[in-house]
Amino acid sequence: MADPQIVAAGGLGDEDGAGRLIRFVLSLSGKARDNAAGAQLFAQNCAVCHGPGGTGNRTVGAPNLADAIWLYGGKREDIAAQVGNPHHGAMPAWGGRLDPVTIKMLAAYVHSLGGGEDFVEAAPAAKTDAQP
Repeated sequence: MADPQIVAAGGLGDEDGAGRLIRFVLSLSGKARDNAAGAQLFAQNCAVCHGPGGTGNRTVGAPNLADAIWLYGGKREDIAAQVGNPHHGAMPAWGGRLDPVTIKMLAAYVHSLGGGEDFVEAAPAAKTDAQP
């Protein structure tokens, strides 16, 4: 059963609509059967940020929903809570509290936990000649 707050906040029609949406989100990672009604609700309410296949969008901070990594829990209740009262994944800035070496060490450790990408140091910007 879906959380009534989700229904009110998300414009999902009714409690059954929220339940279908949650089942569809679970289906993206193979944890439930796909359902057309949930897919339609996802397309109307969620795909703009999470993408049509639920693979996420880093630009807007929308996580991948089609993998087995659940930031706030992968049960129906967890997803209902996240939809109704999202965490938004906003991490505080640590630049003023930790030195650059410690930050780099923490980043390497978090990367080693999985889900990270290979580190690629950005090349310095090329200088261009302003003459025509």
